Amino acid sequence: MRPGSRPGKQRPSRVAELLRQILAAILLERVADPRLRELTVTTVEMSPDLKLARVYYLRRQGSDPAEIVAALDKALGFIKQEVAREHILRTMPEFLFLPDETLDKAEKLEKLFQAAKGEKDY
Repeated sequence: MRPGSRPGKQRPSRVAELLRQILAAILLERVADPRLRELTVTTVEMSPDLKLARVYYLRRQGSDPAEIVAALDKALGFIKQEVAREHILRTMPEFLFLPDETLDKAEKLEKLFQAAKGEKDY
């Protein structure tokens, strides 16, 4: 152990990355609903007590967000069952699936920068 580091401080991030990989494989290979195969799991954030997992995903362009949410709600039991088979955690966290809006925010910022740059060129 390194001096000054506290044990367990990095565990939520390690578990989050492992859970991200497992969830991505489950959605891509094991879920029967084709709408969920079009999702990309970008990030998982674990609470410090490992009881809550915020799962951020990107959906394909043109897919209906309401259908994706309905498909995730329907498949949640199966997803938890498949995660439990991996035996990475003693207790199953609650999953909160959230759309990843990072790309949308970056696109809006880029447009703002371009608009500001255009105003300065005179």
